[in-house]
Amino acid sequence: MLNDSRIYLDYNATSLIRDEVIISFEEILKNYGNPSSVHSEGRSANTLINNSRQNLAKLINSKSENIVFTSGGTEAIDIALNQSSDRILINPTEHIAVHDTAGKSYSIIEEIKINSNGVVDLNNLEKLMKNGPCTVAVMMANNETGVIQPIKKISKIVHDYGGIIFCDAVQALGKLEVDFDDLDVDIMSISSHKIGGISGTGALIFKSEIKIKPRISGGGQEFNIRGGTQNVLGISAFGEAAKVSHFNEEEDKRINQLRDEFERRVTEIGAEIFSKNEKRLSNTSYFAFKENKAETMIMKLDLGGFSVSSGSACSSGKVSESHVLKAMGIKPDLIHNAIRVSLGWGSKPNHIDKVCEYLESQIRN
Repeated sequence: MLNDSRIYLDYNATSLIRDEVIISFEEILKNYGNPSSVHSEGRSANTLINNSRQNLAKLINSKSENIVFTSGGTEAIDIALNQSSDRILINPTEHIAVHDTAGKSYSIIEEIKINSNGVVDLNNLEKLMKNGPCTVAVMMANNETGVIQPIKKISKIVHDYGGIIFCDAVQALGKLEVDFDDLDVDIMSISSHKIGGISGTGALIFKSEIKIKPRISGGGQEFNIRGGTQNVLGISAFGEAAKVSHFNEEEDKRINQLRDEFERRVTEIGAEIFSKNEKRLSNTSYFAFKENKAETMIMKLDLGGFSVSSGSACSSGKVSESHVLKAMGIKPDLIHNAIRVSLGWGSKPNHIDKVCEYLESQIRN
């Protein structure tokens, strides 16, 4: 639970744990068996895992037998991009985990062109696909800007040319309608802590016709794709979070109104909003003040009781240059000033009032 004296505005880094998940912990922790064991305790633990798999299948409209639990979104990405593809086409604004994983593979890496808001250029994608079948990696929604990609259109182009599409849906899950079958992607990654579960658990989803090669062998767990004793607590928490994370239009509208009010007020004091006119997640605002460095502003906001970030939370706690904004052609001085505010289920109108008042006091003084 968050300290009452602080206001959390960094849901894209990790969501506050859902109350329903916290309540479930006591019951889950009574199941201490190894889920691979045949005795009663083992069967009980295995039932928890299977129930969670079914809850996720309902959330994303997929078959439960095509869901493999992992240690997080990054491991799911690692499995997806190490399937012996000769070429991998990457959207340049992908999460850094995608870039790093692809870069360490034996595949030829090519970047797809994007527009100034970070949306994939479909004509360029088709041109690259004409060079032969490959794996294409495009995320559903960007973790920094919130920009939403036209995944169904991308899937069609990729499949028309015999390719495989991998979609990182970690940031989109719970914020958009994520329908695995309807999107027609081949492989997808998701993560528990982004929807109010706990960190350390993710999942890889794949079509039945895709034969996934394991990265961790031994034990035969997770359909022989991901060996090792499963994290029963983390997986069960994932399943509980999934039950309360189905896309809700009313909640999306509520969050969108909070975000729009925030952007209205910070724009009045000189903020520039990145990708403001592009289709993006309702909870995400990525902005910069021309004369104020992100590192300084984030420290000031933290001291003032507000939790925000400069973008991706996967850079060892450092405020680093955004490769996303760089790929979009944003000027370096603005890149170094970029701050992300991301809202969630616990966000309230008075949180927006307080952070805006604080920012106004810092910018105008």
